[in-house]
Amino acid sequence: MSGATGDDRLRQEVASRLGAVVGRIARRTRPSRGELSVGHFSTLATLARRGPQRPSDLARAERVAAPTMTRIISVLESRHLVERHQTPTDARSVTVAITPEGRRLLDEARAERSTSVAELLEVLDDDQLARVAAVLDVLDLMTVEGWEHGGVPAAST
Repeated sequence: MSGATGDDRLRQEVASRLGAVVGRIARRTRPSRGELSVGHFSTLATLARRGPQRPSDLARAERVAAPTMTRIISVLESRHLVERHQTPTDARSVTVAITPEGRRLLDEARAERSTSVAELLEVLDDDQLARVAAVLDVLDLMTVEGWEHGGVPAAST
């Protein structure tokens, strides 16, 4: 009978604690714009980062079902934060793009979140702050799309 190794137990403990900490930080730094959800802001951020996307590609990037993305797009479109455009090569296909108003709202939400995070960091001494800063590059790399085990992002195909 094989049991969990020390590395497995440590990995599971880190995963559990990291998930809890990330969740608490996310809740404490959530933008105060109550009418939009985290999913709405995430979709705006994806559009700002990647440019116009087909709804199916956006759903895949956001890891939601197509009907969920349709609802998200409809809410954002009703608030003039995104707009749909027919693709020039296929009149049946559309892309979704962030509007200037959507970008402004996203920038404001990011600034608000940065201020909230800065307030959380104020309680840290210099050594604690340096330790947090030291893990940011690794945490950031873990969130890159296409991340694979072994610390190397997957090659895009």
